[in-house]
Amino acid sequence: MNLFRTSFLVLFGWMLISSCSRTKSGDTPLPKSRGEALYVTTDNNNLISYDLNNGNRRWEVSFKGACVGTTIIHKKRLYALTNNGYLYCINLVDGSIVREIPTGLAIPSPSTFENNSLAAIDNKIIIAADQLYAYDTLGVSLWNYDPGGYCTTSPAIKNNKIFVCATQRCHCVDLSGNVIWTSAQVGTDIFSSPTINNGLVYFGADDKKVYALSESTGLEVWNYATQDDVISSPMVYGGMCVVGSNDLSVHCIDTTTGKVRWTYPTKERVISSPTVHEKSNTIIVGSYDFNLYGIDHVTGLLKWKYPAGSLIKSSPVVYYDRVYFTAFDRYTYCVNAQTGDLVWKSFTNGNCQASPVIDDLSAGIYPGISGMSKY
Repeated sequence: MNLFRTSFLVLFGWMLISSCSRTKSGDTPLPKSRGEALYVTTDNNNLISYDLNNGNRRWEVSFKGACVGTTIIHKKRLYALTNNGYLYCINLVDGSIVREIPTGLAIPSPSTFENNSLAAIDNKIIIAADQLYAYDTLGVSLWNYDPGGYCTTSPAIKNNKIFVCATQRCHCVDLSGNVIWTSAQVGTDIFSSPTINNGLVYFGADDKKVYALSESTGLEVWNYATQDDVISSPMVYGGMCVVGSNDLSVHCIDTTTGKVRWTYPTKERVISSPTVHEKSNTIIVGSYDFNLYGIDHVTGLLKWKYPAGSLIKSSPVVYYDRVYFTAFDRYTYCVNAQTGDLVWKSFTNGNCQASPVIDDLSAGIYPGISGMSKY
């Protein structure tokens, strides 16, 4: 009886262990899915993907050089350019490098790294470097346009035209690289990327002015004088052009008259390009005084400000009720766009010259300085 019981227990135990053993399924594993995400590049030559909700890292990839400008999302891929001329195509799902293309392009000096973002349209990747270039998504060179000197801003695309500033002028070319117009010389450098809205092209310059040109002719419509260089890229919303200046202020200009509507004083320069939280009509912009500001669009009065741990050079992006930005304390931040309360922050272990980009699973959401912003 004991022998029978022992044999039964041994057999039962073997069956139990066998049934619980882990065996690899022959079925094809389910693919990872692309999700909404935040993308940040750092001076440590890497690109980090964050979960929008909690700031957890989804993946990270390293490049052969520091990324210049903001990345772009086109045809379900992410594209990035480095200071030594490598163009990268990245898989958005897992961060794997699809293509690494040595373009050999000459990129402007580090002082303008944040200004030379990519743009994309119709399977064309537009690059502002020593000239304006177009590549296809496989990395094949399509054309180049020579503006007579280094491109000093990001290229902006609107109405099937490309706008970029170089040689103290704004240039407009078609999607084949043929010049449409070149503006008059402003007499000083332009690092403020152009914004196109309702028939006008807006940009700032180191002559302390903000310019509005005719989109069709390139002729000046008006200019507005600040007290110092304007590197921040203008944002146009609700009939107003909002832009930061090195004169320690944010300026709101009437787009019809070119006259000031309001100014908001900060304690340091404002290179960051503004954005807006439309639901609350809040202008959001960073400053070298370490603060991210939420300013009433109509009155110019302060609604809230969030103190980061260092200067804010990059431009914020808004998605639903949250705003995302980076600072020179090596953190990426997410705060409530209506109240300025912190939602999360994550250490990047490197300074961020460029601004964050959001993958909303459609067209992407870009900062104003990128040339691909909605505003």
